[in-house]
Amino acid sequence: MNLLSMKLFNYALKTLVPPVLFLLGIGSQQSAYAKDNLRQNVRITMTVLAPPCVIKPQDKTMEVNFGNIINRDLYLYHRTPSQQFRLHLEECDPRMAQKVKIRFVGQESREQPGLLAFSHGSSASGAAIGMEKLDGTPLPFNKTAQFRLFDTSSNNVIPFQAYVKADPSALLQNKIGVGEFNAMATFELSYE
Repeated sequence: MNLLSMKLFNYALKTLVPPVLFLLGIGSQQSAYAKDNLRQNVRITMTVLAPPCVIKPQDKTMEVNFGNIINRDLYLYHRTPSQQFRLHLEECDPRMAQKVKIRFVGQESREQPGLLAFSHGSSASGAAIGMEKLDGTPLPFNKTAQFRLFDTSSNNVIPFQAYVKADPSALLQNKIGVGEFNAMATFELSYE
């Protein structure tokens, strides 16, 4: 369940529970005071909203390919050059939202909090994956970042960069393990 679905569910639950409890309370009052013939009309109104933007179908599963990384470069520069990728939000309704909050959720590195750990089964070791905005501002995993949506366009493109960074202990001990690696994160969107 994505974050937006969770919010709609919570909204529906908060909206429906008090009226239902109210109705149950009225029913118990009627049985307690049957001789008063208490009759009450209750009107329940709710608005179900669609998400302000639609994620481009190709972006629902994104892949960042770092290609071949030479471990010598990690020893020298401590990180790889950044690889750009983009999230496309389409059919945005600026009346419903002006900002989007994005959170990339994944297993963090023990040694480098905020960076994504390699998945179990990866043969490479001694490094983790970081994310940042185009200007180099870090985007730690499991933390929320806010982006402004365009007022004049229904389509928005949010650029990100990912990189591989060596663990400090692997650099000190000269133990960056070579091999393939994978990592997985899920992104969650909420709108304001």
